[in-house]
Amino acid sequence: MAALKSAGEILETVIEEGREELERASMGLAVSGFAAGLNISFGGVALAAVAAMTGGVGLTAMLFYPVGFLIVILGQSQLFTENTITPVAVVLTRLNNIPNMLRLWAVVFLFNVLGAMVFGAAIAYGDMLQPTTFDIIIEEATGKLDYGFWITALKAVLGGWLVALMAWMVAASRDTISQVFFVYMLAFLVPAGGLTHCIAGSSEFTIGIFAGEIPFLEYLGGFLIPTTLGNIVGGVFLVTLLNYGQVAGSDKKTPLSEYTDEDRSEEE
Repeated sequence: MAALKSAGEILETVIEEGREELERASMGLAVSGFAAGLNISFGGVALAAVAAMTGGVGLTAMLFYPVGFLIVILGQSQLFTENTITPVAVVLTRLNNIPNMLRLWAVVFLFNVLGAMVFGAAIAYGDMLQPTTFDIIIEEATGKLDYGFWITALKAVLGGWLVALMAWMVAASRDTISQVFFVYMLAFLVPAGGLTHCIAGSSEFTIGIFAGEIPFLEYLGGFLIPTTLGNIVGGVFLVTLLNYGQVAGSDKKTPLSEYTDEDRSEEE
């Protein structure tokens, strides 16, 4: 059985991945972000399709929601909320990377949303789903508008926390099976906990927008803005800063370290 990676080793992997992402040209990031926006939309469709067959959004339907995240993360597409950890970890090592990180965020976020919008338009105008499935998608979207700005933002903090943890745990994993397990379990908690994710939820909303069921400004102010802000807070502060801090803080000895050193000397 392979030994677990230390927190320092995981952070090194995260930083290396972040450097690779920051070195990518904007065109490549845009195409990858657009693909992620398209592909993550399959999660909401899968949940609604299974819910239509099983009598509502219950445990069975929620078990299929992670498919979108699995496609995106294992397929190495650029998802905005994943980027609240890898490039931010690079910035924590050198602050002069901030402008490049903001470039990456802007490009990936914009094209994630565009991908979700194109998917939503295709579903709404293409008449590809069963009416019951379509209705459940609209219900899921409009239900999120009932939360209000601050509740939506707080739910998004937890949602962003979970998705950033996916990136951390993928970096911690030594094999694909472990990566699938962690992505699946953490993604499952998003619908199970009634949490919100700015890109995955956007596909549901844009289907409603193009179907004439949801006003665009309600989507923008009632979902996209609060959810994006919450996802950033959850990813940056509850995953990246905490995990970076535990590694960086371990480099310096505290007064208690002398007791450990004495015990080690006696053993030797």
